[in-house]
Amino acid sequence: MTFGPRLFRSDDRRSRDTRAQTALDFVVGVGLFLLVLGFLVEFVPGMLAPYSDDAELPVVAERAATRLTDAHLGNPTTPGELDRPATLAFFDATPDPPLDDLVADGYSINVTAEGNVTGDPTDPEFRAVGDVPPRDGSVAIVRRVVAVEGEDVLLTVRVWR
Repeated sequence: MTFGPRLFRSDDRRSRDTRAQTALDFVVGVGLFLLVLGFLVEFVPGMLAPYSDDAELPVVAERAATRLTDAHLGNPTTPGELDRPATLAFFDATPDPPLDDLVADGYSINVTAEGNVTGDPTDPEFRAVGDVPPRDGSVAIVRRVVAVEGEDVLLTVRVWR
């Protein structure tokens, strides 16, 4: 009397139909390995990014844009509105405040304004001050839409090392 399938032949050798691994098991194992490997390749650099040298660039750019729009060119009580004379003076050949006051030592900055700053239709629609950003390397960009005497102006701050 037997209570289950026979695992052993009468001559005490294992049967070929009791093998543990099949082609399907192999495919599932390789698929899981590739999935875990892909996860590691995708997410490990992101976990290490806060410790890289360029991780603080967005923070520096955001801080420079906030200082520029709230303290130097505008008023903190009226956010998003810039003073026209201060804005025109900033985009002259010698910006006031100097660009070095907006960022710490070792950083370079470029500020551009796209839009009519003066309200005069013959005025240029694009103003820039600062160094030209490099084509290679990390550059943090912060954009703000501000108003100068009711005219919308796109203010862009670029910071790099």
